[in-house]
Amino acid sequence: MASIEQNGTTFTFSVLPLEKRADGFWARTETALKNPYISYQYIGEEFSKEEIENWIFSMFRFLAGGYAKERSLSFEKAGLAIDFYPYTANGGDESRHVRRANDCVMAIRLLMRDNGNWLGGVYSVMLHRKEIESFALALREEFVSAFARFEKKRGKYLFVGVSPEGYKGCNYWYLDKTKKVKAGDYVWVIMGRHKTKQIVYVDSVRFCDEDTSPCEPDEAKCVLRIANDEEIKEYLKG
Repeated sequence: MASIEQNGTTFTFSVLPLEKRADGFWARTETALKNPYISYQYIGEEFSKEEIENWIFSMFRFLAGGYAKERSLSFEKAGLAIDFYPYTANGGDESRHVRRANDCVMAIRLLMRDNGNWLGGVYSVMLHRKEIESFALALREEFVSAFARFEKKRGKYLFVGVSPEGYKGCNYWYLDKTKKVKAGDYVWVIMGRHKTKQIVYVDSVRFCDEDTSPCEPDEAKCVLRIANDEEIKEYLKG
């Protein structure tokens, strides 16, 4: 489970196993908060699969320095809001490398409920870089396990989720026209606003049709090719 303990308060958010008759659209989640004054737990299906996936990917992109400005996610049905605060020195713009090398903060703001009714007040939990990383890894593991049986083994398109500079978990999506790339491979792509040709790590692969693709297939950037062993060795040297 994705759990954080701070100053006597434990916050937990878990993606639970799905019921046998689940259609794979809604995630079943547990939100819990416990300290000497509060003992709160709620289990429900207020998050869609895509919303949980977006939160997970957003955390990894945030850790990789992908957000130059503050960014927010809002899950109104679940009563949860997420704010990302990247590193900045005196309010100035920083490079991705500098943001990745310094601390950052993710705020989780929870509106609690009782018997379906919202309670007054919002409880906030502030996570720093190491806490965000452990939280994101645990949540991704539960998410993958919960939805494993819904993963498509074939489809018209194969999209691969990749991470720049080996920072695993970001899942920037590229189309693999060869349908040969596997999770764990290293591939050549063109990435970023400067259109840099570089090697990236493949976090995951997803078979899709037009209606399930993470982006429009006709507009997607494509994998150039799989990196060879010598290129990978050189890349991993840093």
